[in-house]
Amino acid sequence: MKACSRAYLAAGAMLLVSASFGISPVASAHDKVSTVMEVGGTKLAVSPQELRALSALGNLARGTQSARQDRALADARRVANSRDARFALALYELEIGNRRGDDAMRAAALDKLIASPLTRPERLAGHLAVRGQIAYRVGDFDTAAALWGRLVELTPNDPDALANLAQVRLTQKDTAGAMDLLTRAIAARTALGQPVPEDWYRQRLSIAQQGHLVEPGVDAARALVAAYSTPENWRIALVVYRQLVAAEGALEVDLFRLTRHVGVLRQAAEYQRMAQLLKEAGEPREAKAVLAEGKQRELLDSTTSPTREIIAEVERAIGRPGIVRPAPPSAAGAAVRLGFTRLNAGQRSEAEAAFRVAADDQAGGPYADLGFFWLTWLGQ
Repeated sequence: MKACSRAYLAAGAMLLVSASFGISPVASAHDKVSTVMEVGGTKLAVSPQELRALSALGNLARGTQSARQDRALADARRVANSRDARFALALYELEIGNRRGDDAMRAAALDKLIASPLTRPERLAGHLAVRGQIAYRVGDFDTAAALWGRLVELTPNDPDALANLAQVRLTQKDTAGAMDLLTRAIAARTALGQPVPEDWYRQRLSIAQQGHLVEPGVDAARALVAAYSTPENWRIALVVYRQLVAAEGALEVDLFRLTRHVGVLRQAAEYQRMAQLLKEAGEPREAKAVLAEGKQRELLDSTTSPTREIIAEVERAIGRPGIVRPAPPSAAGAAVRLGFTRLNAGQRSEAEAAFRVAADDQAGGPYADLGFFWLTWLGQ
């Protein structure tokens, strides 16, 4: 995921540009002391001296004559003393800063506009978004957090605002906060009927891995493969899931079976460990098939250690009579094992029914997750 969500920030930039395009001054005499000036639809009371300087600046704001603009800026800054005049000056500074791509000028102008009570509520969100972007880009994460935090308060259901703030929380090492915000962003996008970027799902899982957030990480792994079922995403989801739940024993065996069936068992060490676990679980023939697949894929070399020793152990186990297989660890575990057996026998519908029993088991723990993963894979 990018440092900030382009969609929301682009929208904020467009909001700013539309506001700044409307700042050509229209003035009328009010009395000898003050003059009414309309800037971007806002009527401002300024002195005649302020009006003259601001009008001269406004006539140059959309041009490209930098030297003349700078002189007009200096003149306007020298005489703009009233609140309304400073507000108009900030709008012109923002216009010029936008056209020049001058973030320092834009930031200073936006700080004034954000603090001003004259800024319209419908424009404040755009100001906060772009000012936060500038702060984030220069590594001022505390300022970005404050600005985007305020933006989220104003627009709590805006997915892009939530996603942007999540990026700041991540830079501040607040993995729990980043996870919460990104989860809310995904939910908000979904509620709006908008597609959720694949990056958001991936980053959510990455945040869980970094912070070892088990329950949110399990949800993130499920959501990633449900939304974007690609081999790479299956690989990421199952590897991180295995780390988060600290799979071992029977659960590790069954998770390896799923990983292999999906086609994302990719490392020699994984084939070796799976074969050893299967041998210890009383499944030496399945272990032999796993080793054969690893050799066929040129991940394993039967002449080198430790593959050579593992092959020998598996062959000895096959030759021993009376193999004892341990009982399934739970009802959900038994359903997953049954589904796997039925699938290997070509009984797809029966396999799906068994996996659904596991997935729906409220007390199934990790085996309910495996049931979900199997159903998701078969459904896609």
